[in-house]
Amino acid sequence: MSSLTITGVTKSFGTTRAVDDVTLHVPHGSFTTVLGPSGCGKTTLLRLIAGFLVPESGSIAFGDTVVAGDGVRSTPPQARRVGYVPQEGALFPHLDVAANIAFGLPKESRATTGGRDRVAEMLDLVELPADFRHRRPDELSGGQQQRVALARSLAPQPAVVLLDEPFSSLDASLRGSTSRAVRRALEATNTTALLVTHDQNEALSLADQVAVMRAGRLVQSAPPSEVYLSPSDPQVAEFVGRAVVLPGTAEDAHATCALGQVVLTEPASGPVSLMIRPEQVYVDLTHDAGVRGEVEEVSYYGHDCAVQVRLADGTPVLARMAGVLHPVPGDTVHLRVTGLVRAYRPAGSP
Repeated sequence: MSSLTITGVTKSFGTTRAVDDVTLHVPHGSFTTVLGPSGCGKTTLLRLIAGFLVPESGSIAFGDTVVAGDGVRSTPPQARRVGYVPQEGALFPHLDVAANIAFGLPKESRATTGGRDRVAEMLDLVELPADFRHRRPDELSGGQQQRVALARSLAPQPAVVLLDEPFSSLDASLRGSTSRAVRRALEATNTTALLVTHDQNEALSLADQVAVMRAGRLVQSAPPSEVYLSPSDPQVAEFVGRAVVLPGTAEDAHATCALGQVVLTEPASGPVSLMIRPEQVYVDLTHDAGVRGEVEEVSYYGHDCAVQVRLADGTPVLARMAGVLHPVPGDTVHLRVTGLVRAYRPAGSP
């Protein structure tokens, strides 16, 4: 296993810059997710790392070994020791589970005792029963197929494992259990891993580091809590989870906006945009403390609910609260902001 370092990598298709001067470091044994909407360039970045594409500029290195760029000849995919898990798993339908997993091993070792032991080890690692070795892919659920695909990628002990939205075709409950099993397997082998996804919950819950990609560029790379609580700009705030972005006026550690006075994460002054997470908006059902508004819509999820409120001045505000006791459309409520709020200077301001 090794670290992964991407430095100033660029790739274009015709006049479209798919990957634009991307720099990212994935430490040895860590798990990074590249999060972004469809068409932002994240799969192109993955294919550059795997060696399926060659960058126009910049470099890609596994540990101290440069595999592309910096004037060196691009190392072909088969020589990069990369494990690749595609969206659908891509298991060989004519081979059983054991043969699929062993496919990544050297040909001469697949039928040996060592090869069989490695298959058994990989099945245990991805939390599948030993008797699954004789099953065909069409006898497995989607989540089980993805676990086998991961086992196949880990069997030859790759330097880096790349996962291309491997859970996107699974239903919500299966996606959660499968992704957690994959994460445990990668941790157990101390594997350096990079996953691309458009699912914010998946990115935040699995990763040590989240790299947010927009229009071919990385706009923020940080631990999940930092990306969520201190997004680099309002666009990241609104993409990574839900956000209430309001204009306000800042003075030192406080700012005033449609929701009243809020406390800032850092001192500021003058016009600002304020990023408030819906769970920071406290909905008071019984008192007159806070800013008055009328409930327009309630989306109930059981454990919590999203409450859309229209303030007296017409400002729409989204709040999130526990689902045990909640208002209904038409109710009058009072809102106030809890916790610290991130302020952003207007574009073009000094």
